[in-house]
Amino acid sequence: MENFDDSEAQCPGCSSHLMAPFIRCAQCPIRTHLCLHCFARGAEFEQHQNNHSYTVVKYDFPLYENHWTAEDEMKLLESVENFGYGNWPDVSAQLQNKSPSECERHYNKCYINCPEGQLPAFPEYEPDIFPSPVVFKLSEDPPRPPEGSPLCLEMAGYSAARGDFTVQYNNFAEMDVCNLTFEPEDRGEDDEEDVEIMDDLKMALLHSYRYRLKERHRIKRIVKDYGLINLQKLMRFHHYGMDRDVRQQISDLRVFTTLMTPLDNDKLHEGIQYEHELRSQISRLQEYRDNGLKRLRSIQLYRLLRSRRSTSRQKRHLFSDVVAHIRDDAACQAWLQRNIAGNDRSNRIIPLPSAPRKVAPPIEISGLTGYDKLSPTERELCQTVRLVPEAFLEFRNILVNECRKHCGLRLAQARTLIKIDVNKTRKLYDFLLQEGQVNKPS
Repeated sequence: MENFDDSEAQCPGCSSHLMAPFIRCAQCPIRTHLCLHCFARGAEFEQHQNNHSYTVVKYDFPLYENHWTAEDEMKLLESVENFGYGNWPDVSAQLQNKSPSECERHYNKCYINCPEGQLPAFPEYEPDIFPSPVVFKLSEDPPRPPEGSPLCLEMAGYSAARGDFTVQYNNFAEMDVCNLTFEPEDRGEDDEEDVEIMDDLKMALLHSYRYRLKERHRIKRIVKDYGLINLQKLMRFHHYGMDRDVRQQISDLRVFTTLMTPLDNDKLHEGIQYEHELRSQISRLQEYRDNGLKRLRSIQLYRLLRSRRSTSRQKRHLFSDVVAHIRDDAACQAWLQRNIAGNDRSNRIIPLPSAPRKVAPPIEISGLTGYDKLSPTERELCQTVRLVPEAFLEFRNILVNECRKHCGLRLAQARTLIKIDVNKTRKLYDFLLQEGQVNKPS
């Protein structure tokens, strides 16, 4: 079969487009093709003479299947290249005697599923230019993880080499419009009103597809601008060294991320963290001032002495057990009776009975949320009862509101309202009674 470029597919005599059958000169050193009309009138030009030998080029013979000629094969390949694979209605329109299903079946059978090498092989040639391969180097920024790694799986099919995703957002959006046509022959003999309704329906599908494309582009832009591809790096950048309250506040504001630019969003996160650090520093300075410190150089000595005091308290286990038994009359009486009985005449020391549960030491609440809203007595209570300031404020408001509602509050009612340790509830209730914030019913 004769092959030639599109630029040479014109008759030199009349400049018309060559269509099979046409004439090929067998003697001209430069490949020359003529249309049948110029050949019949004996046209001559340049080195071609009308007495040269010739051959007739025809594409009416089959290549793969009997009812598919070489001309049909060329039109099929050209149409698939122009209209795309899958657009079989437009492809079949270029082949007047073939239906869309026939075009799809023949193309898949002969060119995709089981291509056969029945045609002559292309001539081999030595290339003059050797392209250099692109070496895929692993890197964290830009993210190029190895295939099959956990980071690669977390990136939702992102292809670093193409800078795009393997599976797009709303990946099957094109399925709704791939078979839409606006050709006049598709309308048939339908009524004009039905034709307008169908056209409006098709336009609505196109508008819907356009909206999906805009949404796909918007999501890609958000992922790119806010650096959401490498999730591990993003979490490390935002949460490294942050307090739990700051992380929770930033997480609550995540829904408003797209309302700001990426730079403004980063500034907001840094500002929240800086505000928390300032509040913590102010709380620490207030603690130092409450303890009588007036100069910054005294802070280091204060911290050292406070650490030593805390360490010394933890080492007084035996003394605390003895004191606990002395204060417990039942345990002290049992220990004395066992010593008086003297059944064992040896000098061994009678072991002390099991001591009651050790009282938990006070907690450090300076710098916590709500610390600056407490009075000195309330801070002391929170440290002793081991309540964070935020929980104390919530429990206090519940008890005070319940007391105002019922003109009084009993301890049993307080225990049903606050689901914490009953001993803590008792201390909190007694404190509010002493402060006059709640009262017992008359």
